[in-house]
Amino acid sequence: MTTPVLEIAEFRTTGETSDFVAAAEAITPWLAAQPGFRARRLAEIEEGVWIDCVEWDDIESAKSAADRILETDAAAAFMARIDFSSLTMRHARIVISR
Repeated sequence: MTTPVLEIAEFRTTGETSDFVAAAEAITPWLAAQPGFRARRLAEIEEGVWIDCVEWDDIESAKSAADRILETDAAAAFMARIDFSSLTMRHARIVISR
């Protein structure tokens, strides 16, 4: 039995918020097409600080997508707007989901 996971990335962005949101929206169809994808939520904690949560069927699906994400053109625009020095990434085992 596989265990669903929540991929949680917290980071600061660079540049205009509208550009970041557009880049985040542009990469969502690619994410949704990946095996094991369930859902994505992007939220702003405070101005310029974001949390990107992606739900996956299992950790293998999450890691597989992470290995391939840079192969898509949309990833470049999205990644260019992230301050990688502020990035924290975690995976959490989902216990309850409705």
